[in-house]
Amino acid sequence: MTVRGEITEKLLAALGTVPGLRPATPTAESTAARIPWDWDGIAIDLDDDVVRIRLVATRLPLPPLLRSAADVLRPVLVGTQWEAATLRLVVTDLDRDAV
Repeated sequence: MTVRGEITEKLLAALGTVPGLRPATPTAESTAARIPWDWDGIAIDLDDDVVRIRLVATRLPLPPLLRSAADVLRPVLVGTQWEAATLRLVVTDLDRDAV
């Protein structure tokens, strides 16, 4: 497994500890979802200066959820080439149960 793959897995595991947020992935009904792939992993982009994670919120309010996510995600990057990168959490959708 590559370093990017390992960090992606660690970021997903950390995100899994934050109730109210999940990775933004294709819907289960989409044709693409039938293709075997790490769908959660495609929600994460590891660029040299920005770590971007696309999320779906299943609860509100957003500000405390995003602070909690940043608090558990930032330590995963310590000691990696992305330690100084900007952590950008992008909420792409709200689950209908959130509203």
